[in-house]
Amino acid sequence: MRPALSIVLPCLDEAERLPATLRAYLAHYPAGRAEVELLVVDDGSTDGTSAVADRVAATDQRVRVLRTASNHGKGYAVRAGIRAAQGELVVFTDADGSYGPEQVDRVVAALGVAPVAIGARLGEAAGAGPPLRRLASRVFNRAMRLLLGLDFHDTQCGLKGFRREAAEAVFRRARVDGYAFDAEALLLAHRLGLEVVEVPVRAEDRAGSKVHLAGDALRMLADVWAVRRATARGAYDEAPVRDPAG
Repeated sequence: MRPALSIVLPCLDEAERLPATLRAYLAHYPAGRAEVELLVVDDGSTDGTSAVADRVAATDQRVRVLRTASNHGKGYAVRAGIRAAQGELVVFTDADGSYGPEQVDRVVAALGVAPVAIGARLGEAAGAGPPLRRLASRVFNRAMRLLLGLDFHDTQCGLKGFRREAAEAVFRRARVDGYAFDAEALLLAHRLGLEVVEVPVRAEDRAGSKVHLAGDALRMLADVWAVRRATARGAYDEAPVRDPAG
Protein backbone atom coordinates (compact mmCIF):
# COMPACT_ATOMS: atom_id res chain seq x y z
CA MET A 1 0.00 0.00 0.00
CA ARG A 2 1.32 3.42 -0.92
CA PRO A 3 1.56 5.96 1.91
CA ALA A 4 -0.61 9.02 1.47
CA LEU A 5 2.36 11.39 1.80
CA SER A 6 6.10 11.22 1.20
CA ILE A 7 8.28 13.91 2.79
CA VAL A 8 11.74 14.16 1.23
CA LEU A 9 14.50 15.61 3.42
CA PRO A 10 17.71 16.33 1.43
CA CYS A 11 20.68 16.36 3.79
CA LEU A 12 24.30 17.44 3.78
CA ASP A 13 26.07 17.23 7.14
CA GLU A 14 22.88 17.46 9.21
CA ALA A 15 23.78 15.04 12.00
CA GLU A 16 23.12 17.68 14.67
CA ARG A 17 19.86 19.18 13.37
CA LEU A 18 18.21 16.16 11.71
CA PRO A 19 17.18 14.25 14.89
CA ALA A 20 14.98 17.11 16.13
CA THR A 21 13.39 17.45 12.70
CA LEU A 22 12.57 13.76 12.55
CA ARG A 23 11.17 13.79 16.09
CA ALA A 24 8.88 16.69 15.24
CA TYR A 25 7.50 15.03 12.11
CA LEU A 26 7.15 11.58 13.64
CA ALA A 27 5.28 13.04 16.62
CA HIS A 28 2.94 14.99 14.36
CA TYR A 29 1.87 12.23 11.97
CA PRO A 30 0.10 8.96 12.84
CA ALA A 31 2.14 5.81 13.34
CA GLY A 32 2.40 3.38 10.43
CA ARG A 33 3.46 4.01 6.84
CA ALA A 34 -0.14 4.17 5.53
CA GLU A 35 -0.17 7.90 6.36
CA VAL A 36 3.38 9.17 5.82
CA GLU A 37 6.93 8.18 4.97
CA LEU A 38 10.02 10.29 5.62
CA LEU A 39 12.83 9.90 3.09
CA VAL A 40 16.19 11.11 4.35
CA VAL A 41 18.54 11.60 1.38
CA ASP A 42 22.12 11.89 2.60
CA ASP A 43 24.00 13.62 -0.20
CA GLY A 44 27.56 12.65 0.65
CA SER A 45 27.68 13.83 4.28
CA THR A 46 30.90 13.40 6.25
CA ASP A 47 29.54 14.00 9.77
CA GLY A 48 27.61 10.78 10.35
CA THR A 49 24.24 12.00 9.08
CA SER A 50 23.42 8.54 7.68
CA ALA A 51 24.21 6.85 10.98
CA VAL A 52 21.92 9.24 12.83
CA ALA A 53 19.12 8.65 10.33
CA ASP A 54 19.68 4.88 10.37
CA ARG A 55 19.20 4.79 14.15
CA VAL A 56 15.82 6.47 13.82
CA ALA A 57 14.82 4.26 10.87
CA ALA A 58 15.65 1.15 12.90
CA THR A 59 12.95 2.11 15.41
CA ASP A 60 10.30 3.59 13.09
CA GLN A 61 9.17 2.08 9.79
CA ARG A 62 8.06 5.49 8.54
CA VAL A 63 11.70 6.54 8.00
CA ARG A 64 13.77 5.43 5.02
CA VAL A 65 17.37 6.46 4.34
CA LEU A 66 18.98 6.93 0.93
CA ARG A 67 22.60 7.92 0.46
CA THR A 68 24.84 8.98 -2.40
CA ALA A 69 28.51 8.08 -2.68
CA SER A 70 29.55 11.74 -2.89
CA ASN A 71 28.04 15.21 -2.69
CA HIS A 72 26.17 16.29 -5.83
CA GLY A 73 23.92 19.14 -4.69
CA LYS A 74 20.48 19.76 -3.23
CA GLY A 75 18.72 19.43 -6.58
CA TYR A 76 20.28 16.02 -7.14
CA ALA A 77 19.29 14.88 -3.64
CA VAL A 78 15.70 16.05 -4.11
CA ARG A 79 15.42 14.20 -7.42
CA ALA A 80 16.78 11.04 -5.82
CA GLY A 81 14.22 11.29 -3.03
CA ILE A 82 11.31 11.97 -5.36
CA ARG A 83 12.25 9.05 -7.59
CA ALA A 84 12.23 6.78 -4.52
CA ALA A 85 9.09 8.25 -2.94
CA GLN A 86 6.02 6.03 -2.80
CA GLY A 87 3.43 8.54 -1.61
CA GLU A 88 0.47 9.78 -3.61
CA LEU A 89 1.61 13.27 -2.59
CA VAL A 90 5.29 14.23 -2.43
CA VAL A 91 6.71 17.16 -0.48
CA PHE A 92 10.32 18.18 -0.07
CA THR A 93 11.56 20.45 2.67
CA ASP A 94 14.69 21.38 4.59
CA ALA A 95 16.24 18.87 6.96
CA ASP A 96 17.03 21.59 9.51
CA GLY A 97 13.36 21.75 10.45
CA SER A 98 12.90 25.40 9.51
CA TYR A 99 9.47 24.41 8.16
CA GLY A 100 7.57 22.49 10.79
CA PRO A 101 4.93 19.84 10.10
CA GLU A 102 2.12 22.40 10.41
CA GLN A 103 3.64 24.30 7.48
CA VAL A 104 3.86 21.06 5.49
CA ASP A 105 0.17 20.46 6.20
CA ARG A 106 -0.66 23.82 4.61
CA VAL A 107 1.07 22.82 1.39
CA VAL A 108 -0.49 19.35 1.43
CA ALA A 109 -3.97 20.87 1.80
CA ALA A 110 -3.33 23.06 -1.26
CA LEU A 111 -2.56 19.96 -3.32
CA GLY A 112 -6.26 19.24 -3.09
CA VAL A 113 -6.90 22.08 -5.53
CA ALA A 114 -3.75 22.13 -7.69
CA PRO A 115 -1.09 19.60 -8.78
CA VAL A 116 1.78 21.77 -7.51
CA ALA A 117 1.82 23.84 -4.30
CA ILE A 118 4.79 25.89 -3.17
CA GLY A 119 5.44 27.64 0.09
CA ALA A 120 5.86 31.41 -0.03
CA ARG A 121 7.18 33.65 2.74
CA LEU A 122 4.79 36.59 2.44
CA GLY A 123 4.02 39.65 4.54
CA GLU A 124 5.78 39.60 7.90
CA ALA A 125 7.25 36.19 7.15
CA ALA A 126 9.09 37.67 4.14
CA GLY A 127 10.88 40.05 6.49
CA ALA A 128 12.26 37.30 8.73
CA GLY A 129 15.91 36.27 8.72
CA PRO A 130 19.19 38.18 8.34
CA PRO A 131 19.05 41.35 6.19
CA LEU A 132 21.59 40.08 3.65
CA ARG A 133 19.62 36.89 3.10
CA ARG A 134 16.39 38.86 2.65
CA LEU A 135 18.11 41.08 0.10
CA ALA A 136 19.55 38.07 -1.74
CA SER A 137 16.11 36.48 -1.87
CA ARG A 138 14.55 39.60 -3.39
CA VAL A 139 17.33 39.91 -5.97
CA PHE A 140 17.05 36.26 -6.93
CA ASN A 141 13.28 36.42 -7.31
CA ARG A 142 13.71 39.45 -9.53
CA ALA A 143 16.15 37.47 -11.66
CA MET A 144 13.62 34.63 -11.94
CA ARG A 145 11.04 37.02 -13.32
CA LEU A 146 13.44 38.58 -15.83
CA LEU A 147 15.32 35.50 -17.03
CA LEU A 148 12.71 32.74 -16.80
CA GLY A 149 9.41 34.61 -16.69
CA LEU A 150 8.49 33.04 -13.34
CA ASP A 151 5.92 35.27 -11.72
CA PHE A 152 6.13 33.91 -8.17
CA HIS A 153 6.72 35.72 -4.91
CA ASP A 154 9.20 33.20 -3.49
CA THR A 155 10.84 30.72 -5.83
CA GLN A 156 13.44 29.65 -3.25
CA CYS A 157 11.21 28.71 -0.34
CA GLY A 158 12.43 25.34 0.89
CA LEU A 159 8.96 23.79 1.00
CA LYS A 160 7.26 22.52 -2.16
CA GLY A 161 4.67 19.83 -2.84
CA PHE A 162 3.47 17.83 -5.84
CA ARG A 163 0.84 15.30 -6.66
CA ARG A 164 2.62 12.12 -7.65
CA GLU A 165 2.03 12.44 -11.40
CA ALA A 166 3.19 16.05 -11.39
CA ALA A 167 6.34 15.18 -9.45
CA GLU A 168 7.22 12.44 -11.89
CA ALA A 169 6.61 14.65 -14.93
CA VAL A 170 8.68 17.54 -13.59
CA PHE A 171 11.63 15.77 -12.02
CA ARG A 172 12.29 13.23 -14.74
CA ARG A 173 13.03 16.26 -16.96
CA ALA A 174 14.99 18.23 -14.37
CA ARG A 175 18.79 18.38 -14.55
CA VAL A 176 20.06 21.16 -12.26
CA ASP A 177 21.92 19.72 -9.27
CA GLY A 178 22.47 22.95 -7.33
CA TYR A 179 20.26 25.41 -5.49
CA ALA A 180 18.61 26.79 -8.64
CA PHE A 181 16.79 23.48 -9.09
CA ASP A 182 13.68 25.10 -7.57
CA ALA A 183 13.46 27.62 -10.39
CA GLU A 184 14.01 24.90 -12.98
CA ALA A 185 11.23 22.80 -11.45
CA LEU A 186 8.81 25.71 -11.56
CA LEU A 187 9.74 26.47 -15.16
CA LEU A 188 9.10 22.84 -16.10
CA ALA A 189 5.76 22.86 -14.30
CA HIS A 190 4.78 25.94 -16.30
CA ARG A 191 5.87 24.37 -19.58
CA LEU A 192 3.90 21.23 -18.75
CA GLY A 193 0.76 23.29 -18.13
CA LEU A 194 0.59 22.38 -14.43
CA GLU A 195 -1.20 24.82 -12.16
CA VAL A 196 1.03 26.07 -9.35
CA VAL A 197 -0.45 27.70 -6.23
CA GLU A 198 1.52 29.66 -3.65
CA VAL A 199 0.79 28.93 0.01
CA PRO A 200 1.74 31.41 2.75
CA VAL A 201 4.16 29.71 5.17
CA ARG A 202 6.48 30.78 7.94
CA ALA A 203 10.07 29.60 8.37
CA GLU A 204 11.88 29.45 11.69
CA ASP A 205 15.52 30.52 11.76
CA ARG A 206 17.95 27.69 12.40
CA ALA A 207 21.59 28.07 13.39
CA GLY A 208 24.21 26.37 11.23
CA SER A 209 23.01 27.32 7.75
CA LYS A 210 24.90 25.65 4.88
CA VAL A 211 24.16 28.54 2.50
CA HIS A 212 27.05 30.90 1.69
CA LEU A 213 25.42 33.96 0.20
CA ALA A 214 28.15 35.31 -2.09
CA GLY A 215 29.36 32.09 -3.69
CA ASP A 216 26.01 30.29 -3.73
CA ALA A 217 24.18 33.30 -5.19
CA LEU A 218 26.62 33.49 -8.09
CA ARG A 219 26.32 29.75 -8.74
CA MET A 220 22.53 29.99 -8.60
CA LEU A 221 22.45 32.80 -11.13
CA ALA A 222 24.83 30.87 -13.39
CA ASP A 223 22.52 27.85 -13.17
CA VAL A 224 19.50 30.01 -13.98
CA TRP A 225 21.26 31.42 -17.05
CA ALA A 226 22.08 27.84 -18.11
CA VAL A 227 18.39 26.90 -17.71
CA ARG A 228 17.38 29.86 -19.86
CA ARG A 229 19.83 28.84 -22.58
CA ALA A 230 18.75 25.20 -22.39
CA THR A 231 15.13 26.28 -22.77
CA ALA A 232 15.97 28.34 -25.84
CA ARG A 233 17.71 25.30 -27.38
CA GLY A 234 14.64 23.14 -26.75
CA ALA A 235 16.53 20.92 -24.32
CA TYR A 236 13.51 20.48 -22.09
CA ASP A 237 11.28 19.44 -24.97
CA GLU A 238 12.90 16.01 -25.12
CA ALA A 239 14.83 15.93 -21.88
CA PRO A 240 16.48 12.56 -21.13
CA VAL A 241 15.33 10.64 -18.09
CA ARG A 242 18.19 10.45 -15.60
CA ASP A 243 18.37 8.16 -12.59
CA PRO A 244 19.84 10.39 -9.86
CA ALA A 245 20.44 7.43 -7.61
CA GLY A 246 22.46 5.61 -10.26
